[in-house]
Amino acid sequence: MKNKKIILGFLFSICIFALGMTNTFADTLGVVTTSRLNVRSGPSTKYRVVDKVVRNEKVTILQNSNGWYKVKLHDGKIGWSSTRYIKANQSQSNNNQNNNSSTGTTNKKMNVVATAYTGYGITSTGQKPVWGTIAVDPKVIPYGTKVYIPYFNKTFIANNCGGAIKGNKIDIYMNSKSECYDWGRRTIEIQILGK
Repeated sequence: MKNKKIILGFLFSICIFALGMTNTFADTLGVVTTSRLNVRSGPSTKYRVVDKVVRNEKVTILQNSNGWYKVKLHDGKIGWSSTRYIKANQSQSNNNQNNNSSTGTTNKKMNVVATAYTGYGITSTGQKPVWGTIAVDPKVIPYGTKVYIPYFNKTFIANNCGGAIKGNKIDIYMNSKSECYDWGRRTIEIQILGK
């Protein structure tokens, strides 16, 4: 009788564990599909907001549990967001291989302080700024240089400058003031691809 209780207890434990399991992802990248998305301390709106992410921001999906992804942000923070607003992409390792093959392996990497701007002016090179435009210090990054920003998984063109953009600083054009405020000021890695 004692053995039956032990076996039943063991089987019950396995069932509880199986019911609580979540799907685990192997470095799957996700892209935020809404203008602003809360990242919470747990998989429910009952948990507190620990950070926010914006449209087109990349996150690493670690788990999936009942309509919530456990995600790792670019700065290493981990939290939970609704699966409705994150589109899962290919694995991070495959994605990095694709980027390297399309842009070459001789890219110069550097860390920069990145801010954001918006508006309807004309860039220093006489073009209308669009998503994909960055302002740079032309002494550090010459105009016309292609700059890959892994955070966005996107190549930008350096065709603008600003009075405060000196040295290892860039200013990323965004489509709205709210996206600029959400971005704030961040230190990110970029790759200089050349012209």
